Amino acid sequence: MIRYLGLVALVALTACTAQQPAPPKFADIDPCTLLASGDAGTLTGTSKGERACDFAFDSLKVRLTLRTEKFADASQRLQSDGGYGAVVNDHPMTRRCTDASGTVTCEGVVEARDGQLIGLTVVQRSNDPNVVGQTTQGLAAKALERLPVTS
Repeated sequence: MIRYLGLVALVALTACTAQQPAPPKFADIDPCTLLASGDAGTLTGTSKGERACDFAFDSLKVRLTLRTEKFADASQRLQSDGGYGAVVNDHPMTRRCTDASGTVTCEGVVEARDGQLIGLTVVQRSNDPNVVGQTTQGLAAKALERLPVTS
């Protein structure tokens, strides 16, 4: 009887684990699912492109891209033009912000996993690149939190 119950339990456990879906591939993740209303004000619209999503919040616009490249290469391009490094939720990030006529544009890249990057471009009417830079890092943190486990 104990052998029979053990066999039934083993078959049931195997059936349960076999039914779990495989994690999505990084290339299959919808970038429009990584930010939401409340992350930087009220979300007023999104527009999906290939491996990218444009978000319109109350006072700023965000382009989020999912990229496959080495973090060191993407980071170096930003650092060589005045950017600097940061850490977001234990993930390395590099960002660079520029101010042109009262509009600040921050470009950032954060390493989600080896060879898997989240790129952000944040544009906001402001005279304070540091504030917009902090917003960029906050949005990177939100995107990392919502990024599903991938294979």
